[in-house]
Amino acid sequence: MGANLDQAASPQARFLVRQGGTGWMVYDRERKGPALLETGAFAEKLTREQAEHVKRRLVTDQSN
Repeated sequence: MGANLDQAASPQARFLVRQGGTGWMVYDRERKGPALLETGAFAEKLTREQAEHVKRRLVTDQSN
């Protein structure tokens, strides 16, 4: 009960693919906005396929 929500959430639950204003995005529930990639770019204005690929990569990176 005392656990922080961020610590309890799995990487799979942290990232969500959703439609943005322009194209698709990977939403980061922890940041409350588009996921921030290691390049410094935001995961937005993507095709759905690109967003799914980015999410898989982020989930894999977070679980390691």
